Amino acid sequence: MNTFLDKFLRWMRFKKLARHIPRDSVVCDLGCGKDVYLLKRLEETIKLGVGIDRDVRESSGPRIRTKKIGISNKIPLENESCDIVLMAAFLEHLNNHQEVLKESFRILKKNGRLIITTPTPLSKTVLETLAALRLVDKETIKDHKNYFYPKDVKKMLLSAGFNKDGIKSRFFEFFLNSLIIAEKSREVPINYAPRTFKTGKKIRWWRDGFKSFYAIIKYRIVN
Repeated sequence: MNTFLDKFLRWMRFKKLARHIPRDSVVCDLGCGKDVYLLKRLEETIKLGVGIDRDVRESSGPRIRTKKIGISNKIPLENESCDIVLMAAFLEHLNNHQEVLKESFRILKKNGRLIITTPTPLSKTVLETLAALRLVDKETIKDHKNYFYPKDVKKMLLSAGFNKDGIKSRFFEFFLNSLIIAEKSREVPINYAPRTFKTGKKIRWWRDGFKSFYAIIKYRIVN
């Protein structure tokens, strides 16, 4: 059942996500849902969208492809094949969230982004009340396995391989939901070859040490 409130909340999530998805991106939407809502909304601006869900119908279009599978421990995509991985209102439905986050890291290209929205523990009572009143889908709320604060998701992202400097988060919907964006940092190779005595050291203690001591006396004490 998709109530009016369900549709409104989904639209709000889309607005939060869309601004962080560059044009011509390859996007994987984990838990895309039967109607593949997010990818269809993005269809005109992305290069390719792959939706994965246990309830979706298999399809292979020019810009949107869907795979009908449950996400266990392996996402059926190649290493570094996606610019964006979406997990919109999906993380809370998983038992194996750590494994899925690691897989998301694997399929992301360097500088790619994992974009997550997930309800916080503050929303639990609110959502269950709305479900009891049939204002939101009862089965969807019943299927929630966990509720996370951004700090909880950040810890899992660090364990999955993301760098803490590449993780940003914010609350929305009056602290009932959070948006977390994790960027897969590009590794910069560092080559260091120290100079030998044969090639000439840049600093010699008996010469440069005396100069440094003289400069300290001159500028710190005398002047």
